[in-house]
Amino acid sequence: MPAALTRHARSAMLAQVMRSVLPPASLCLLVACSTATGAAVPLVRAHAHQDLDCPDKKISVEPQGGGRYRAVGCGRSALYHGACEHLRCAVGREGAEPPPWRDRPEPGAIEGQR
Repeated sequence: MPAALTRHARSAMLAQVMRSVLPPASLCLLVACSTATGAAVPLVRAHAHQDLDCPDKKISVEPQGGGRYRAVGCGRSALYHGACEHLRCAVGREGAEPPPWRDRPEPGAIEGQR
């Protein structure tokens, strides 16, 4: 019987900890994801400034999901795709070759250098 009480007490403690820790952790994750999602917007705006021949102040950038962005300004629009790792982003115009995600060594290449 005492072992069952101990398991019950541990379960209750774990539930208490999860209720107190999980909401703040979820909020941090949500903020981090939303920050990373918008990290490409300044670079999209810079590309759109050139491609649309339009001043920055007149360009609006709308996330389209999946790393795609629509820039609208001066009666023209363009679609861009972006890839971000943390706050470092690469952006390219839709229809062009997608920006590289990250240069990664071939599997086993690092082991061969040892």
